[in-house]
Amino acid sequence: FETQETTLTYVMVGEVPEEPAPAGPATGTFTDVPDAAYYAQPVEWAVEQGITTGTGDGTTFSPDIYCTRGEIITFIWRASGSPAPTGPIPYVDVGPDNFYTDATVWAYEQGMANEGFFDPDYSCTRAMAVEFLWKQAGSPETAVTTQFTDVAPDASYAQAVAWAVEQGITTG
Repeated sequence: FETQETTLTYVMVGEVPEEPAPAGPATGTFTDVPDAAYYAQPVEWAVEQGITTGTGDGTTFSPDIYCTRGEIITFIWRASGSPAPTGPIPYVDVGPDNFYTDATVWAYEQGMANEGFFDPDYSCTRAMAVEFLWKQAGSPETAVTTQFTDVAPDASYAQAVAWAVEQGITTG
C-alpha cells in the first residue's frame, strides 16, 4: 500500500508448516533458510530492504522462532524507512536504549498502538501483525468480510484481517 514517502510491499505467509523446511542448500544470506523453503524469497527481500539482519551473529534467520511485538513493529518501521519519532517514549515498558525504542514511539505517533504498555517482549500473533499494518494504512473500511472461522465478525481485529485479505497480504 502507499504511504506518503514510500510504496511498501508486505508479504505474510500462511501457517507455519508442521514439517521442517526442506533440506538443501541455504540462501546466500542465512545458513538456516534453504533455497527451497516457501519463505526464502520473502526473507531475501527483507534483507535487501534493510528490514532484517537475522539473529545471533547474523548468519541465521531462525525461521521457526516466534517474533515479539518489538521485533514486528521494528520490521514495519524499517519497511517504512525508519522515520525518526518526534515525541517522548509513551510506554512504561520501553527503555531509551532498546533496539525497538524508535519503532515503538513511531508506532504510537502513527496511531498504531496506545500509550502505557507496549509489551515489546510479548509474542506477536498474526492478528496483531495485521492490525499494525492496517492501522498504518489508516484503518480503511473494507467491503470484504472475513472468511475465517476463527475470526469473529465482532473481533477487534476483524476489519484488519478483512483488509489484509483484500490487499492480498494473507489468505489464511
